[in-house]
Amino acid sequence: MARRRCTGWEALLRAALWQAILVLPWTSYAGTSKAASPLPKAVAPAVVSRAEDARLFRIYYGQGFKVVKNSWDGNSYLLMQNTSRMAIKTKYCTGRIKSFVVPLANYSVDTSASPVSFFELLGVLQNLQGITSDHVSSPCVLQSYANGHVQLVNRTDAQKLSQFSAHFVSNTDKDKGCNFAAYVPAEEDTPLQRAEWIKYLGTFTNSEERANAIYDAIKTNYLCLSKAAADLGTRFKPIVAWIEYTQGMWSFVKESYKLQYVTDAGAEIVDATITDKRFNISDPEDMDNLHAILCIGLMELSPSLSWF
Repeated sequence: MARRRCTGWEALLRAALWQAILVLPWTSYAGTSKAASPLPKAVAPAVVSRAEDARLFRIYYGQGFKVVKNSWDGNSYLLMQNTSRMAIKTKYCTGRIKSFVVPLANYSVDTSASPVSFFELLGVLQNLQGITSDHVSSPCVLQSYANGHVQLVNRTDAQKLSQFSAHFVSNTDKDKGCNFAAYVPAEEDTPLQRAEWIKYLGTFTNSEERANAIYDAIKTNYLCLSKAAADLGTRFKPIVAWIEYTQGMWSFVKESYKLQYVTDAGAEIVDATITDKRFNISDPEDMDNLHAILCIGLMELSPSLSWF
């Protein structure tokens, strides 16, 4: 009978288990070995996180370790508890597998494209020590930066970024460091899928219980409000145009999660024959057409920095 090939994460789990067996604290051999210094026993966490809605990551648990599989870049992260012997003996840094000791002693974030709000909600900002841009809306992060607790690091300076226990990035094409971890909630399709990435971060900081509670509250509130909007039963729903301005052009957003926000709020998206158009601010005719569209009773939305 042909043997079944194990998947990537199964192979990683087996490797981690084998490492755990190899480094068991044997205290004697033929009566001559010196007793090893005992470490606190690594135990499985009392609370675990599972991805219920997000499609781009999965979490698996073992004795003293976790495996986080990131489907966006194909990487798997072995997260070893700092109380385990595995954390002392094991280090992975390959094209598909990386290892981290958790909870992270410190970390940095590529804030030019990644949100910091989830870190703030988890209550782990005290361990944030590096950012790549000071264009963030979090007063706590800005205060830490002003006080010198958080340093500004060039996002291309891999050597300087390597000083942190982990560096969270959203641009996986430039994921070059052994301590780089992909953090890509923006690649999910729906608002709830994006929100569940707080569980992903929670695994790196042993904050699963808090992450689960926050996500459950977000999901319950979101579904309650969307149901209330659906139950209104109004004859005519408001028509919404979500527009954004980029490099001299006005255009209608097409990201699926933004469109989901609108429909879940009980509104309708403006017709696709209109949203396919772009409007150049240097062209008077374009601007007249845009003003005409917005004056026929549409509700207008524009993006902000609140996501960051």
